[in-house]
Amino acid sequence: MMLPASRLRLLLALLLGLLSFLPSQAGKPRLGTINIARAFEAYHLTIAEKERVREAREKLQQDPRPETIKLLEVELKDLRNQAQDPALNEEQRRQHYQRYMVKHHEHASLKREHEHDRSEKLKHLNKGMVQKTRELLHDVQKIVEKIAEEEGIDHVFEVSGKSGSQLPSLIYIRNATDLTDRVIEELNRNQPEKEPPSSASGQAG
Repeated sequence: MMLPASRLRLLLALLLGLLSFLPSQAGKPRLGTINIARAFEAYHLTIAEKERVREAREKLQQDPRPETIKLLEVELKDLRNQAQDPALNEEQRRQHYQRYMVKHHEHASLKREHEHDRSEKLKHLNKGMVQKTRELLHDVQKIVEKIAEEEGIDHVFEVSGKSGSQLPSLIYIRNATDLTDRVIEELNRNQPEKEPPSSASGQAG
């Protein structure tokens, strides 16, 4: 006996629905994870950038002007005391006061110049750090995408971020492939070889 047309259409619709559902279940997306912070810190260009910034900050600390400013402050204190010393006559106090005003102007000018110069250099350094960090993170992202494509991974989740409670933003993910070590290896594939330490001079022959 033939099925009514309305029921046949319903069964066909259900069958098509089932067929369209089965492939998505059989071919579930592959998931991966990446610890961006660890990959970023292990990137040889990140390490080189940190060293460059450290050297730049050390160079700022070597500026001789802060020491000169401190010496001028000591001299200003002595001149102020002499200008107010009642044991000196008025002419002597006036001369000390004039010297005090000259040194005060010198001190203020040098301090203003140093603070402005230091502020500009720090601003330039920090701006460069932000730009370089973006570039390095972009490098990490490109490597993650490359490896994910090679491994046939559909979605990659970042696991190093922290929530407001200081818990990882991604608590659990089932059957995910951790790509972090692969990414670090790829990032450092073209790392220049370190020069071997020079042999100690004066060795006995």
